[in-house]
Amino acid sequence: MTDVDALLPLVRSAVDARLEHVLGELRARWHDPSGAADDLFDAAATAVSGGKRMRAVLGAVGLALLTQDGTASGDRGRDGCRSGNRDGSRPEPPRREDVLTGSTAAHLGAALELYQASALVHDDVIDAADTRRGLPSAHRRFAARHLETGWRGAAESYGVSAAILLGDLLMSASATEMGAAAATAERGAARAARDAFDAMTTEVAVGQFLDVHHEVLPLPAPTAQPVQAGAAMHRAALAVVRHKSARYSVMYPLLVGALLAGVDPHSELFRVLEVFGEEIGIAFQLRDDVLGVFGDPSLTGKPAGDDLREGKRTVLLALTWQRCSDADRALLTRVLSRGHAAADEDIAAATEVIRDCGALTAHEEEIASHTAAGLGALAESPAILNDVARQSLTALAEVLTSRRS
Repeated sequence: MTDVDALLPLVRSAVDARLEHVLGELRARWHDPSGAADDLFDAAATAVSGGKRMRAVLGAVGLALLTQDGTASGDRGRDGCRSGNRDGSRPEPPRREDVLTGSTAAHLGAALELYQASALVHDDVIDAADTRRGLPSAHRRFAARHLETGWRGAAESYGVSAAILLGDLLMSASATEMGAAAATAERGAARAARDAFDAMTTEVAVGQFLDVHHEVLPLPAPTAQPVQAGAAMHRAALAVVRHKSARYSVMYPLLVGALLAGVDPHSELFRVLEVFGEEIGIAFQLRDDVLGVFGDPSLTGKPAGDDLREGKRTVLLALTWQRCSDADRALLTRVLSRGHAAADEDIAAATEVIRDCGALTAHEEEIASHTAAGLGALAESPAILNDVARQSLTALAEVLTSRRS
């Protein structure tokens, strides 16, 4: 059992408790005598339930990077931020477990999980997704409520509007929790961490727009220079991966935690964390793209082939486009053009094309390459990270890049 195996449940428990408290406070503060707002807060509770809390875990690990077996670099309080005793004496060094489960880590973890929930709610609206983690997506849930009660107007329109507002509520709560986490740090560390968090939210919006934009562009003709066309698709897809998913899934949570702990944003340690976080984040999202086509619905909570139904222009699609036949590219064009109306037999055939043409194997090699680059950044800087931190990051990289859900 690794350090991460032992500490994951502790971090998740602390963050779950904080999320429950945050939503309870919101519900109490904005109590609506009519009871209508309960639908919003119930949906918020569902949106933050489930999931592995990996962003929260990464934030906590970043916060604890400078601790090792009860010792720490620099004068930092129990939550991993620099502090000093009132009499000027050196404070007691924090225990790693205390940092990982302390109030700063809980606030940061809640901020990251609330932000992710917000992004997923909005993403499901954009993709017209029916499910999320095996349950109806937020806009479908609100639309169903409209139909059940026989309210006026169009149920679908109500569902979309309510889900957008739910996402906004979750984002607002996320910003509040990030502010609470930053309040525990020194002014410079707090400013740097808040700037990184804000950069994350901006970059995801840009990445999401790039994703939406690329999906409405016409596909190349099936017979028109497929290798070059596939290469262009690959570059565009990787840009979306980097800006929409990779950095906010791994890099930013780790960096924000490290900045709160007092890591210098101009240091070699920070550079290593950037490289590690981005490369493992890319591998993480590429793994997600495999699951979006070949994943087990009982584990992913989404139908197999869902990325094909949603017309996703993924790296996996680009690799397939380069390798398959003209007839297969015509099939892919038909599937992606029809979206959710695509026939099940066409989805199944497209899935087989991806596997049979060698694209899935090439995609696995790309995942392995990015994973190796991330781990290589750790290996090339042996003096920067202590052994506990290095082991934790290595174990997390394995969890993130080899998952099945």
